Amino acid sequence: MKHLLIGVLSLLSSFTFVGQAFAEASKKEIQQYEKAVILMNEGRYNEAMPIFKQLIHSNKDFVDASWSLSELYTRMGNESMCIKTLQYIAKPKVPRYWNTMMRLARAYHESCNYQEAINTYKQIPQTETGYYKIAQPKIQECEAAIKLMESPVPFVATNMGPNINTEFDDYWPSLTADEGLFSTTVKLNKREGESAFGKGVHEDIYVDKKAADGSWPKTQNAGNCINTIHNEGAQSFSLDGRYMFFVACDRQGASGGCDIYYSIRQGDGWSKAIVPGAPLNSKYWETNPSLSPTGDKLYFASNRPGGVGKSDIWVVDVAIGNDGLLTFSNPQNLGPKINTKEDELSPFIHADNQTLFYSSKGRGGLGNYDVFVTYKDGKGGWTDPKNIGYPLNTCKDEIGFVVNAYGDKAYFSSNGQETKGRGRDIYELKLQAGNFRPVKHMKYAKGKIIDAETKQPVMAQIDVYSIKSNEKVFKSVSDSKTGEFISCVPEGEDAGVNVDRKGYLFYSEYFDEKQKVKFPEKGVTMEKIAVGKKITLKNIFFDFDKYTLRPASHHELDRLVKFLKDNPQVHIRLEGHTDGKGNHDYNVTLSENRAKVAYDYLVARRIAKERLAYKGFGPDKPIATNSTPEGRAQNRRTEVIITAK
Repeated sequence: MKHLLIGVLSLLSSFTFVGQAFAEASKKEIQQYEKAVILMNEGRYNEAMPIFKQLIHSNKDFVDASWSLSELYTRMGNESMCIKTLQYIAKPKVPRYWNTMMRLARAYHESCNYQEAINTYKQIPQTETGYYKIAQPKIQECEAAIKLMESPVPFVATNMGPNINTEFDDYWPSLTADEGLFSTTVKLNKREGESAFGKGVHEDIYVDKKAADGSWPKTQNAGNCINTIHNEGAQSFSLDGRYMFFVACDRQGASGGCDIYYSIRQGDGWSKAIVPGAPLNSKYWETNPSLSPTGDKLYFASNRPGGVGKSDIWVVDVAIGNDGLLTFSNPQNLGPKINTKEDELSPFIHADNQTLFYSSKGRGGLGNYDVFVTYKDGKGGWTDPKNIGYPLNTCKDEIGFVVNAYGDKAYFSSNGQETKGRGRDIYELKLQAGNFRPVKHMKYAKGKIIDAETKQPVMAQIDVYSIKSNEKVFKSVSDSKTGEFISCVPEGEDAGVNVDRKGYLFYSEYFDEKQKVKFPEKGVTMEKIAVGKKITLKNIFFDFDKYTLRPASHHELDRLVKFLKDNPQVHIRLEGHTDGKGNHDYNVTLSENRAKVAYDYLVARRIAKERLAYKGFGPDKPIATNSTPEGRAQNRRTEVIITAK
């Protein structure tokens, strides 16, 4: 049975195996040793341990028994006994001395005793060519770790406690933009010091929903719609919680041993798991999916061919259908700027769509998996990854680093933060300004989409884009059962919103950077396409007292172009309106010119003139008072009226 973590986060490797010849041992000793190795590999540690100890006591030169006992202690999380066992035979007169010294150096290294590791690595002579070549880069790694420890970053990691962490290993945290849902992977039935291959040991996904008082209740198993008797985990929510991506192993019909699946949230439950197949999945190993906030990219880790190292970070294009189903295409390796010859995993793309966190074994640091951060460089690539430093990173494994949408809190899994018998737990920390925070703060708004006539929930697509750059910043779909959705917008930027559903007029909204992001309390009402119905284009912008179209208007007008192309039978009239200030006739002319500019934009994009008309009404059709700035702003508008369908 394949596990999501075992095999990637490797334990101290064994150099011994059943069936080899041992010059220092008798036939009887070899038989006992082989029995103990089998017991250890079956996870029966307490039965294997006394056999190894007896062999060592009776024959100190039987170094394979000591090596295997040191590995057993490592699997049990007892580093001090691992080191003591190796120290016992780390003597020049004992056979295979330099092999033992390499093992001892690595044991020091993996227990964060970097200076002792350096001292031991440096004892390896150049005459021991193979070991010497391995030792030199290890010395550099330890020196780099000491340097990082000399310049600590002010991180304070806090264990999330028994409501999130279980008595078992917990890893791969994920949360939604509103921080209302939290999820982890739990390795059930494996306690500290126990085998990962024991009876009933498997990985399941757990989900927690935040209480009204802001606390986390006891986390719960996600249930049979997600979990099986096999392994499920490495899950992540889409930013709005509409999708849960996860990895499942050994399922019938899968492309490989462990594949990426997804489920769509439906009210309080989840849809049946959907397996995308190729090209997202392959016959190799895929894990750690992370959907971009724009809904068009999925980052993941894989050991498929065509990469840089063992496990690499990849990205695949995503398209969201009207029914919420996803299509994947064009997988691309992120290349040597991100990946190394070693293992990379757990990519997390932040809500700002510019900041990528991930864990790597191949970039040096404190040891094993360290967390790194990289940013989009504006040229289609990424900046040089930076180690986020000590004490967050340790000589153990820091994985699954995720950051909330606002960018001031992070969550991750580690087995190196505490030395009180803890295995892998989930930790929370505050990100201070300048300490590897995401590029942008993202704020969120909740809404509900309903049919204007029936008042029933509608599943529709939500697009949010930056008015300043015209770049998309968020995309998702509303809940098919409730119509609810969460959207994210950048703090300190004007944002435009379009809501779209086939057979309906699209809905337009505008958020000023100074406004609180908020949708109508009664819901976003979607009008079915019918003659006389109208759309208020809230993201059409003109300079004061002019009819020159600002570039920020293009996204909204392009959405109108798409609507007309998707509905070729529809005819429209563009209507311009002004507030009540100024000369009436002048305002009528100004509003007509503004409507014509929008008309010309559509014609230039091959919308037939016969389907279009335009008219200016000046101040004659107000929808709010002209006595306040807010009312006048509402009256200055461009509307689209359906004239035929």
